[in-house]
Amino acid sequence: MIWHLIAVIIAGLSVGGMVYLLRKITGNRLPKWLVSAAAGLAMLTYLAYYDYTWYDFKRSQLPVDTKLIAEQRATSFLKPWSYVVTPVSAFTIFDGRSQTSEQNGQLLVEYILYTFHKDPIEQLTTQAYLLNCNLLERAVLAKEENAQQITVKKIERNDPMYQQLCL
Repeated sequence: MIWHLIAVIIAGLSVGGMVYLLRKITGNRLPKWLVSAAAGLAMLTYLAYYDYTWYDFKRSQLPVDTKLIAEQRATSFLKPWSYVVTPVSAFTIFDGRSQTSEQNGQLLVEYILYTFHKDPIEQLTTQAYLLNCNLLERAVLAKEENAQQITVKKIERNDPMYQQLCL
């Protein structure tokens, strides 16, 4: 986060400084407002560039065998470029690791999904799941040790995790 703030400031100062120098070279024939407008445009350009390249950069840092499960895209009033082409704001991956067991004739697979969020501060959330391949049910396992609530949902046969882990 701090590095992106520094990059935004450097972009604004660099472009603003170049336009200021160009204004002085031309004998102040260029309007004063052009300096601040160029600096502001440079800052917004960097922010848009970061929004659109974050997803590819994060994916390039992951191991090759990770499988993309879902992408989430979001627009924001403060990011007007997101209304033109909506950038990826979060994505979920599966690292290929799972534990398979059989209990009472049911095939059970436990796995973890990782979700990367591009908020002002990047976040990584992990969630453990238990998949019953015979009953087509997925249980979301509680994160806290003391929590006893488990959410069970029915899934379809075309679910990507069922396709990968049960077939």
